[in-house]
Amino acid sequence: MRIIFFLIVAFFLGIGPLVGIYTDYLWFDMIGYTSVFTTILQWKLIAIIPGFLLAFIFLYVNARYTGDSVKKILEDKDIAYNDTDSTLILIVITAFSLLFGLTFSSSWRIILLYLNSSSFGINDPILMNDIGFYVFQLPFIQMIRGTLLTLTIISIILVLGLYMFRLQPLFKSEGIEIDDAEESYFLYQTGGLKDIVPSRVLVHLSLLLSVLFALIAFGYFLNRYDILFSQQGVVAGAGYTDVHVRLPIFNILTLLSFLTAISLIANIKLKNVNIPLASIILLILFIVTSSFVPDIYQQFKVEPTEIQLEEQYLEYNINYTRMAFGLSNIEEKPFEANADLTAEELQNNTNITENIRIWDRRALEQTYKQLQQIRTYYTFNDVDTDRYMMYGGYQQYMISARELDTMQLAPEAKTWVNERLVYTHGFGIVMNPVSTKTEDGRPQFVLQDIPPTGEFTVDNPRIYYGEITTDYKIADTGKEEFDYPREGQNVFTQYEGQSGILLDSLTKRLIFAFVFGEYNFILSEYIDDSSRLMYHRQIVDRAQTIAPFLEYDSDPYPVIYEGKIYWIIDAFTTADKYPYSESYYGDKFYNINYIRNSVKVVVDAYDGTVDFYVMEDEPVVNTYSKIFPELFKPFSEMPEGLQEHIRYPKDFFKVQMDLYENYHMKDAETFYNKEDAWAIPREVYRGTSIDMEPYYMITKLPNDGGLEYVLLQPFTPRNRENMIAWIAARCDNPNYGELKHYELPKGELIYGPTQIESRIDQDPDISEQLTLWGQTGSRVIRGNLLVVPIGNSILYTEPIFISAEESEIPELRRVVVSSGQKVVMGEALQESLQMLVEGRITEGNGGQNTEVPTTARELAQQALDHYNKAQEYLADGDWAGYGEEMDKMKKILNQLTQTLDGADINTSG
Repeated sequence: MRIIFFLIVAFFLGIGPLVGIYTDYLWFDMIGYTSVFTTILQWKLIAIIPGFLLAFIFLYVNARYTGDSVKKILEDKDIAYNDTDSTLILIVITAFSLLFGLTFSSSWRIILLYLNSSSFGINDPILMNDIGFYVFQLPFIQMIRGTLLTLTIISIILVLGLYMFRLQPLFKSEGIEIDDAEESYFLYQTGGLKDIVPSRVLVHLSLLLSVLFALIAFGYFLNRYDILFSQQGVVAGAGYTDVHVRLPIFNILTLLSFLTAISLIANIKLKNVNIPLASIILLILFIVTSSFVPDIYQQFKVEPTEIQLEEQYLEYNINYTRMAFGLSNIEEKPFEANADLTAEELQNNTNITENIRIWDRRALEQTYKQLQQIRTYYTFNDVDTDRYMMYGGYQQYMISARELDTMQLAPEAKTWVNERLVYTHGFGIVMNPVSTKTEDGRPQFVLQDIPPTGEFTVDNPRIYYGEITTDYKIADTGKEEFDYPREGQNVFTQYEGQSGILLDSLTKRLIFAFVFGEYNFILSEYIDDSSRLMYHRQIVDRAQTIAPFLEYDSDPYPVIYEGKIYWIIDAFTTADKYPYSESYYGDKFYNINYIRNSVKVVVDAYDGTVDFYVMEDEPVVNTYSKIFPELFKPFSEMPEGLQEHIRYPKDFFKVQMDLYENYHMKDAETFYNKEDAWAIPREVYRGTSIDMEPYYMITKLPNDGGLEYVLLQPFTPRNRENMIAWIAARCDNPNYGELKHYELPKGELIYGPTQIESRIDQDPDISEQLTLWGQTGSRVIRGNLLVVPIGNSILYTEPIFISAEESEIPELRRVVVSSGQKVVMGEALQESLQMLVEGRITEGNGGQNTEVPTTARELAQQALDHYNKAQEYLADGDWAGYGEEMDKMKKILNQLTQTLDGADINTSG
């Protein structure tokens, strides 16, 4: 009966992992990546063997030697020896070794990276090792050392316990009181210890302690490498104190620990506790003493002349951080911004102004849901931007996929058949140009409705794989699938793709019934041999299941190509062992100091196929390519129609720009003093000030050719609001991935986004209108403020949405534009631009419109600028500067008076 019980327990404890392996194999086989699954599985299994053997041999040899020693000692004293516990000890050691092997197998990735490591071709500046040593090899070495150290400590505990337990008859027969201070083994007389503890025990413990201190020595030796990743002090990486104090200390500790290990081995022959005890005491004293030395040295030697002593190491930090985060090849150029935007510049750049985005994706998402959701069970996860080459040229669009959300089904419709077999897929794409709207403030759709109609052809609009598709579905069953609603009735379909695991046997149905806890896999008459089970349908989860060693962008986007819908996901390779590189901590990436956008992942929304395309010849992805040769494809194999839609990922760009706030400074002293530190500008959304996100736009980069798609981020000086620079990441081939840094004149005021937001608030006409709208049961939503370089000028745009408080359908009612000097608001983008360059503002005046001359508004603004500057001088106590600015303001006010007098004469005439 006991054997049967254990067999039953073993069966149920083991069935879960075995079933998981089998179902994973079926899924990977279906999707075409069996080699990835088998490679990971075989190395997990292979890694169990050395982990098990290492632990078993280490513990068994020590336990066996302990038993033999105890037997010999007791036999010499004519004391009976009983080894009845040997079998139990063997069972415990075997069980622990198996558990240790399973734990060791979780390090399969570290092992594979070590065995397939690639060179970076760059050495660290202190120890002169290739970066690949730190990224691929050092983690493996540290893992092996940690494993051996753990086994050694466990062995010491095991051996001590066995000796104390098994030698009790010896202590009792000789009347030895181990706790008696006078006869304690902590004796200082030569040979005192061996009079109490048998020599065989001393030999055994000396060997184990020798191994322990040898591993401690090896640990101190490896600590020399860790100082290159230090994030303490003024430098990320080894600073002056690290190189001149901590590094020698680690060398000395390595030597002392090694000598202690040798003294313990010597004690086997000498059997004198004084020598190893003296070594251990010396080591401890040095550890305690040296722990204070670096801080004292830093405080009294380094800090008084810190910049001079740390300059070299700051340069290392700057250079290696820029290399690690892909910032070293940014091309820097001056951007001599004109103070005002001219009609000629607008005329020469109509292809840019026609692509300025006036639709805020957050507000537009609500509009999409109200106008194009069609049924409650459809939804839009988010709104993306992309560009297409159309008959009218290169155009940017807002785009979103209509996905299915069965959680929104009516309660009475939430049956297993409906949720799993009938409602299986979303349907279609919605698109509108970024720069136009209807008269009533709604988007001008170029693709809409169900089935989708418009300027784009979508032959297969069905979305089985998307951003919110987290539950499993069973397609091609005896029950038809709901396709889409049409004129009061529903259209049904059957899945014709090859995705999903065929449920062509009772065994598979039983297994998946167990996995999903659903007996309908067996009982439902709708499921037959041609039925296909689809799971891992959420596209990021799908890609991550295949390649869990990559990081994935948080914003996949849909693409229409050859009448089908595809998803493109950006994937990244990361590391945390890049010497002298600043560690990054963020919402998406945490504690990394190296990142590359190495892979583009393409997922077919209908059949779920996943393709991984390598974008960059980069050591980490090259190493993974050696491990999984059938996983990655070269970028040249991506269809050209999809290549046209790749873009620089926002998550990657945000990481780079967060670091670039400081690491655009290349001079060590400037970096140390943070003299030219930057910040991400702020903008207003729904009454709250938030960080300005980078945004995609179609533009022409100065002196860089034609129209192209870029990701742009403006910068302001830290604690200041004027704009200092803008960075563009190029998205189109053949310039994909290039970063351009455009520096604005530091001696001139170029308004930053926050200042433009303030100018909008301070404009009496705009402010009055926004206040009026906000008091009539509506909500005013101010969308993304964009900084748009046009020619040699800067244009600022911000859409104004009006939304009812109860039923939120944001309508685009106004577009505010500014050149910095002027702020105007019109009903549409082109109207606002015309008002801006023609210098007219239409203001309500009893039903009449009054035109204010451009010159007058410019002079008034200049007078205000001088007044504000004078107030700054006054606050600083600079009376000379205050007087000079007030004189300038007086002269401009005189000019303004003359201009207005002239305007009155012309009007009366």
